[in-house]
Amino acid sequence: MTANEAYNTYRDMMIKTTVDKLQIVAMLYEGALSFAKKAIEYAKIDDEEAISDSLNRVLGILLALRDSLDPNADRETVEYLTALYNFLIERTIKALEEFNEEEFSIVVRYLAKMHEIWTTDVMGGE
Repeated sequence: MTANEAYNTYRDMMIKTTVDKLQIVAMLYEGALSFAKKAIEYAKIDDEEAISDSLNRVLGILLALRDSLDPNADRETVEYLTALYNFLIERTIKALEEFNEEEFSIVVRYLAKMHEIWTTDVMGGE
């Protein structure tokens, strides 16, 4: 296989497997929710390293979601979502400092609702 053939095969594969932006956001919500739930499970067995790893992943996803907001979109919507993400980021950072399952469960509830809204209302079902 030549370099050209390899590149073309890779390009074709990427074209076939690339998902649209709506699906990417849904996957990010799903990932954040999954890691948030894992953090709570790890807290029950007092696995501090796993808690920290899960919370750092939640934090990274929330930062990516916030930072990927389109500044050219409706200003009020962007401001609302930015504030919401900032709230969840602050809660997650607090959880990293001193894990409190009851406090962090707020993040889980928000993420679950956001994922539900995104997949049913924005994407039209799932």
